[in-house]
Amino acid sequence: MAGRQKSDEKRDEILAAAEGEFARREFHQVLMDDVAARAGVGKGTLYRYFPTKEELFLAMVLRGLDESHGEFLRAFDDETAAIETILESSVAHMLSYFRGREPLLALLQRYEDRLPHADTEFLRRRRDEALAAIASALGRAANTGRIRDVDTRIAAQMLLGMVRTAVLYPHPDMSPQRMAQEIVGLFLDGVRQPPSASRRDGLRAMRGAGA
Repeated sequence: MAGRQKSDEKRDEILAAAEGEFARREFHQVLMDDVAARAGVGKGTLYRYFPTKEELFLAMVLRGLDESHGEFLRAFDDETAAIETILESSVAHMLSYFRGREPLLALLQRYEDRLPHADTEFLRRRRDEALAAIASALGRAANTGRIRDVDTRIAAQMLLGMVRTAVLYPHPDMSPQRMAQEIVGLFLDGVRQPPSASRRDGLRAMRGAGA
């Protein structure tokens, strides 16, 4: 039975083989047989580690997300930078990572609860770190009066929700950097047009007449 125990080394070999296969073909074209052959393992061994192709694919992606996550967090290193600069940089990084990998996010959302416990915990920790980084930056902005006082964690979740929507429904004619500017602008300022000076004066007069 000892020979049938899973090992981190064997798992990494399978994931490396999967990366080679998925890099050459679309998701639906990759066969588990091909991954097993490239990894030099039997199909039985492959399925012991990854019962489905979706789990294999997601585990492979999670390994790549680790490096990307580190780059995302570096956008928050300069605590003196303007909140717009920090958020645009971090959002642009996320959009750039997912450019051309749009189906990945849908798969992550669909199959996350089927991943091994260690992988789901890994994903949860990375998500919490991203939320904490955004919330911290928003908290600093609130303390300096740049934004109003809000529940920063809820606001961070809303921002990530906007990014997820942009990934799932991409705008192919807009660069990640330009899309990041649009998302952050909507997040910080909304869509309402600031009233003109004459309109503000009119509103004040109306309020005064009704008093």
